[in-house]
Amino acid sequence: MDAGTWRRTLQAADDRLELQPPADPGEIAAVELRLGITFPAELRGLYAATDGILDRPGEWFVMWRLGDVAHWNLEAWNGWESETRRRLLGFGDDGAGDPFCVGLDGETTVCTWSPVEQEARPLAPNLREFWSGWLSGQIKT
Repeated sequence: MDAGTWRRTLQAADDRLELQPPADPGEIAAVELRLGITFPAELRGLYAATDGILDRPGEWFVMWRLGDVAHWNLEAWNGWESETRRRLLGFGDDGAGDPFCVGLDGETTVCTWSPVEQEARPLAPNLREFWSGWLSGQIKT
């Protein structure tokens, strides 16, 4: 999905979300370089539409800003690493501390990662269905 379609879809879906201005392609590239990875295309398109999504009622970034993506993936999970975790890229969280992740291996599934249990739990087959399910209340963590 391109950036314009992402913005229209998310803005029309729910007014409890506050979309941030789009991320600059250079900012996306800088975070990729810092992390030593390439964002999955779908996530790259989403960041081209918005550099984070704030859940107004809960007052937390359900989709982190790019700077937070680097922080959480490099520093905050230090000590909670496993082989499975290293194959995931966290991009947001459920408000209770479990990050939302996408695979770095070309897999499009969105999952939540439990740092305590060291396991991923699938939530949706892709980002589009994740947001649809999250906004409709069909996806709960």
